[in-house]
Amino acid sequence: MALLLTILGIGLLLLLHEAGHYFAARAVGIKVHVFSLGFGPRIVGWRRNGCDFRLAWIPLGGYVRVAGENPNEQPQPGDLFYASAPQRLLFYSGGIIINFLFAFLMVPLLFFAGVPFEAPAIGSVSGGGAAWEAGIRPGDRVLEVDGRAIHGFRHVHSAIALAPQESAIPVTVQGADGESRQVFVTPSYDEDQGFQGIGIRPLTEAMFGENGGRILSIDGVPIVSDPLMTQVMLARALQDGTTLALTYEGEDGEVKTDTLTPDTLPIDNAPLQLGVAPLTRQVVKTRGALTEVFPIGAELLEVNGVPLRGLADLLFAVQMEGGIQALRYQAEDSETITSETLAAPLRISPHDVAAGLVLEAHSEVRYGVSKGSAAADAGLLPGFRLLRLDDQPVRSFEELRNVVQQLVAEGHTELTLAVLQPGATELEDVRLTMKQTPIPRYDVWQKVLVEEVQTASPIEATRLGFVEARNMIGEVFTFLKRMITGEIAAEKNLGGIITIGTATHSFANQGLIPLLFFLCLISVNLGVLNLLPIPALDGGHMLFAIIEIIGRRPVSLVVQNAFQVVGVFVVLFLLVFVTFLDIQRLIA
Repeated sequence: MALLLTILGIGLLLLLHEAGHYFAARAVGIKVHVFSLGFGPRIVGWRRNGCDFRLAWIPLGGYVRVAGENPNEQPQPGDLFYASAPQRLLFYSGGIIINFLFAFLMVPLLFFAGVPFEAPAIGSVSGGGAAWEAGIRPGDRVLEVDGRAIHGFRHVHSAIALAPQESAIPVTVQGADGESRQVFVTPSYDEDQGFQGIGIRPLTEAMFGENGGRILSIDGVPIVSDPLMTQVMLARALQDGTTLALTYEGEDGEVKTDTLTPDTLPIDNAPLQLGVAPLTRQVVKTRGALTEVFPIGAELLEVNGVPLRGLADLLFAVQMEGGIQALRYQAEDSETITSETLAAPLRISPHDVAAGLVLEAHSEVRYGVSKGSAAADAGLLPGFRLLRLDDQPVRSFEELRNVVQQLVAEGHTELTLAVLQPGATELEDVRLTMKQTPIPRYDVWQKVLVEEVQTASPIEATRLGFVEARNMIGEVFTFLKRMITGEIAAEKNLGGIITIGTATHSFANQGLIPLLFFLCLISVNLGVLNLLPIPALDGGHMLFAIIEIIGRRPVSLVVQNAFQVVGVFVVLFLLVFVTFLDIQRLIA
């Protein structure tokens, strides 16, 4: 069913655009010979009023062929160039008008019916990122970004991505206590996304089993509506491969309990590994009450008796004791390990710890050891330092990864590591044989929280719809401008028919209303693209018609023909480029 809706949805947009050209041509007396969905040979169709309505083999767009399209020929009544410049302007803009009208008329209806959005709630905040610096916390709900009301998480992303660069923008958030506050956030460029961001991810719920029971607690720790503790408990479980005790809400609404023993992912094609990862436990930033507890630069070893591998272990230790009572750490540039019991326990929540502390891997990388890995078999202990691998110096985890990949490619699986074990003062050579590292897996998955935005008032639905449609158009123009200036990476954010088809299929799986809302967005994109003054597109023809209206004489045929040739090459280049990007994403 989703596949059928996908085909019908894309076909609807093509039909609407070409119908705009068709009815505009009929309105100004231009004869239409062909109305085609698709290019290439005709599959099926019918003839009416001298027009061949057809479906063609290549589904990369459509076209309307009218009489007298060649400006070099003597125009006759009913020909395109027999029409006046304003009439031709209407014909060329007909498809664009329909594209925008579709969004402006459909979106209000969808808000009246109820549109599901990913909730504009924060699930995680990157430590030390722009959102963290501004005091945004997991569980906060975004209400406005730069004065724009926010309905869904996509609006948060787009408003931040398209905000002025290197400028602090106002963001209004609502905390878990229901209080609203305004913060100022300065976005930075995100290499992975190809546009600027502030280091946030949407709120997710932990689900259990095939039917999706909502998990309420893990090992007795409440996690429902608490994204931070959800991440903590699942991260620890995946690191340890331990049995989990779950309390969850079933499909029938009944609260149930279950015990989960981890399975192991199939590793037939998994690469050979050492089974190590950096321990991220060096204090790089603190604020608030934590400045009195954690020395900057110190490497945390234990808190409340819990050995630390990273932030998840620390937050777990804080959750279990209701604060911080004791810690062990190694100060920066010191070989001495300090054990400290606080005179008065610091009563603090895991959320306040996450909001006031940033941990990173130490420059002298200490490694954690995965259970059942080659490193564990060789007797390496969590916290060891690796200085050389087969006589090659290793100064960072990236260097280690590159050396291992090179050795594996050359057929080496038995390696010699020069290591410094925790507490040792002398280097030790450890011989190990790389193998596939078992990966624990639980029948637990994450689902982004979805909320429905709906209004029972037709007037409010119309207002919301018009604002949303207007914002869609503005976003597309700003996106194109930023892409041309290089502020948005084209190779990561442009897509062709394959990407559009994949995304349409995804929304079709969610239901008819999400699909129609996405089609409105695509319709706006299609309208804006055709509005651009690119020769061979509608916008190029409109430009010539406007010049003729202003200058009271047509653009010379030499110039028109030259621009048409250039336009064809530009369009073909863009088509090949976005298709190449689509294929790259499919095989990545």
